[in-house]
Amino acid sequence: MSLPKGAYQALEDVLGPENISDDPAITTAYSYMWLLYITHAQSGKYRPAAVVLPSSTEEIQSIIKIANRYGFNYIPVGSNLLPPTIPVRPDTIIIDPKRMNRILEIDEKNMYAVIEPYVSYAQLQAETHKVGLTITTPEAGSQVSVVANNMFQGMGGMAHKFGYNRGILSVDWVLPNGDLLKIGSRGVPNGGWFWGDCAGLNLKGLVRADTGHCGGLGMVTTMAVKLFQYPGPRIFPCEGANPTFIAKFPEDRFKIFLIDFPSKKKIGDVMYDIGHSEIGAAVHAEGANWILAADCASVEEFWERWPDFQKKWKNILAVTIAGFSSSRQVEYEEKVLMEIMKEHGGRLVDEDLYKVGYNAMGEAFRTGLSNRLYRPAGDFFVMGGFGFDSIDHTIKSSEIFWPIIEDAYKRGLFVEDTTKSDWINSYQMGHFSEVEPIVYFEHDLKAGEAFLLGYIKTITDALAKKMHPSWPLGAMNYITGPAMCNYHELVLGLKRLLDPRMTSNPGYPLPDTNPFAPPPEK
Repeated sequence: MSLPKGAYQALEDVLGPENISDDPAITTAYSYMWLLYITHAQSGKYRPAAVVLPSSTEEIQSIIKIANRYGFNYIPVGSNLLPPTIPVRPDTIIIDPKRMNRILEIDEKNMYAVIEPYVSYAQLQAETHKVGLTITTPEAGSQVSVVANNMFQGMGGMAHKFGYNRGILSVDWVLPNGDLLKIGSRGVPNGGWFWGDCAGLNLKGLVRADTGHCGGLGMVTTMAVKLFQYPGPRIFPCEGANPTFIAKFPEDRFKIFLIDFPSKKKIGDVMYDIGHSEIGAAVHAEGANWILAADCASVEEFWERWPDFQKKWKNILAVTIAGFSSSRQVEYEEKVLMEIMKEHGGRLVDEDLYKVGYNAMGEAFRTGLSNRLYRPAGDFFVMGGFGFDSIDHTIKSSEIFWPIIEDAYKRGLFVEDTTKSDWINSYQMGHFSEVEPIVYFEHDLKAGEAFLLGYIKTITDALAKKMHPSWPLGAMNYITGPAMCNYHELVLGLKRLLDPRMTSNPGYPLPDTNPFAPPPEK
């Protein structure tokens, strides 16, 4: 696979020979994706024609203009964790922003930071903690790109307190034709970075969404993101050594409560009451399999403990309380939480389970255990989930997902999980929620097929019940769109308007044609 004649040299002239490569030893590494390796035979089918490493907005503009001039495709990536970032057609380059890893500004007074695409959550949070600020980290892990996650969903462990997908302020966005669009106060002379909306049309919705555009509408090169108050130590309080380290927060300002409830519905009722009381920093129901995986130092240990652990960990809610104002806030919120717990028949877990689940507090502030979820079976993902609707909707969604999961593990394709315990999140003080049932499966094509077909079934089953479906990626929007005001037609219209040559990650945010459409009548 190669670029059109002259294109490689044009890119090299912009970037320098050290910042572009078509060496198969390098490009092959960009052709596989952790999930698609299992579920798609096309993973690894196409190596990118080249990988480029820009260092500035101007260089990215030049790369995209060259792509339009010579007629090849490009895929912008962040930390490259999302499945749609692998090439699925020839003559495609990867724009990897590894050199764009700078924190350009931290404004303590106005509580925002200006960053480039390769800045990770751990990197930004380490700097913001020094000045008493923080940012909510996503459950994908603190190693991921802040820019990419804010465009994808913007979710995070502290979203009960800090909100969901509300972190984007001003943005520098290189459009699919290479033009630079400045969103928010950046679009006003001397406006700075502090405001994301500004006068006129709010265009942030074009760069962020339930799933974002996955590199299908150009590339965001600089972003200002909101920061939040942080009452903890200036250096993240880890004790011990890998893999047994834990985060130990000052107990006068931070507490976590692990509460066992009679049913999943009770957990939903409690989440509502916690939100109405406006207490808590992080509120999650925790899935049994990932809690145990996080606590185990090896795969062997997981399999030894898993049969018995399934009997103990069901319908357990983790509530993290943080004293943002003072230690008295912790005391007050604990009293309110205990009253709610008693009213709904909950009880605190025993000491052994508490030790297993204690890490959930550290994970809420800085997620670091996500990649350990791969270990028990070789791979994992969320079967359905998300939805982003009310807490009641979340509980009903779980009822759709688990029969699909049970069918797969009874056929030997998924790891058995009799707990039916989801990872359920409260967002914005319980105003809405989402659910993620984590499933484990091996690097096996049959298991991958079962996962992909099951995932699509969660969408179609939800639509049949007139419920908000799991988030769709790419072509799946053709399934959900007709049931939701035909939004896919608007999205496709925007894609054709901004990317008429279909060079920016073709197929995203959705492909030009519907692959699920019935064949035309003869």
